Amino acid sequence: MPIFHHKNNPRAKKIVLPKDASFGGLSVEQAIERRRSIRDFSGKSMTLSELSQLLYYACGITEGRQALRATPSAGALYPIEVYPVINNVEGLTRGIYHYSVGDHSLEVVQESDFRQEMIDAALGQEVIGKANVAFVMTAIPQRARWRYRERTNRYIFLEAGHIAQNFYLEATSMGLGACAIGAFSDDAFNRMFNIDGAEEATVYTMAVGHI
Repeated sequence: MPIFHHKNNPRAKKIVLPKDASFGGLSVEQAIERRRSIRDFSGKSMTLSELSQLLYYACGITEGRQALRATPSAGALYPIEVYPVINNVEGLTRGIYHYSVGDHSLEVVQESDFRQEMIDAALGQEVIGKANVAFVMTAIPQRARWRYRERTNRYIFLEAGHIAQNFYLEATSMGLGACAIGAFSDDAFNRMFNIDGAEEATVYTMAVGHI
C-alpha cells in the first residue's frame, strides 16, 4: 500500500505560505450564485496571502490528524498534484512552482516567464497568460490504480473537478475571477513540467486573477 500521497522534493527551494484565518468572504450560497468563468483580468498583483488562501481552501490539508483535505478523493489517495504557474504575485518570481500540501509551502520548480509558452500550450487562450496565476493539475495514476484498477481514470477526473470547483468558489468568495481550461496540448504541458504523460500527466488547469 502506498504511503505518500503527495510529492515532496527536499532539495527544492521552499517558500512558506502564510496562514491567516481572519478572512471572511461570501457564504457558500452566495459564492455558488455569483460564480462565473472570468476571462478578463485587471493586471493588479495578487498577494502571497491571497495565493495561500486559494491553495488551502481548494486542496489543502484541513484536518491534520489524518491529513484529510478540502477536496474529496476516492480512498483518500489524492492522485492529483497542483503546480501554480506564477505570472503576477507579490514576492514571487515568475515561474513554475509545486504546491507542497504536507507543509503548505511552494517548491520552486523553474523560475522563468512562461506566459507565452502557456498561451501556446493552451491553444492560444490568452486568459492563461493574463491571470495572476494558473493552477495546473497533474495526476499520478499509480496512487489510486493499485486499489481501483479500471476505475482509476474516472476517479482522477472526478477529483480534478472537485478541486477546480473549490478554486472557483474560493476565488469568487475573495472577489477574484477564475476560469477553468480544459482545451490544451497535453504533450506541451507535460514537456513544460518535465513529466512523462504516463506516470504523471497534466489533466486540468485553472486561471485565477484580479478582475
